[in-house]
Amino acid sequence: MSTTITEYYIAELLDWNNSIIFYNDEMEEIEQRLGEVISRNSIVGIADKVEFQQTLLNEVSDKFYKLQNEITEQSSSLQLDGKLKDDSLITNTYESKQFEIRQNINKIEKEYVDKKLNCYNFLSGTLKK
Repeated sequence: MSTTITEYYIAELLDWNNSIIFYNDEMEEIEQRLGEVISRNSIVGIADKVEFQQTLLNEVSDKFYKLQNEITEQSSSLQLDGKLKDDSLITNTYESKQFEIRQNINKIEKEYVDKKLNCYNFLSGTLKK
């Protein structure tokens, strides 16, 4: 009973999930920094600018959340009674779903990096003032 493909898919899903957990931790740190900027309360109109940055982070966070659900579903579908399914049971449906998740994680990671860098630039510029 060969489970090479299944093992690879499960490992890939676990890596993606761990990445999302890391990104969520990063976003929490950024949110704290945004909160610190508001608490300074010395810059006129800063709340609206912080809210905009927070909205960008929330959008990508929601996408990661949905992707985590897809990862969990795919991981569960690759198992039967707690054991990995035999590779012979891995149909095009599983392969297509794995490919879709792979494409989505790539797209959302890029989006996150752009938004994170934008937020860092905002914080850097704001804290200088």
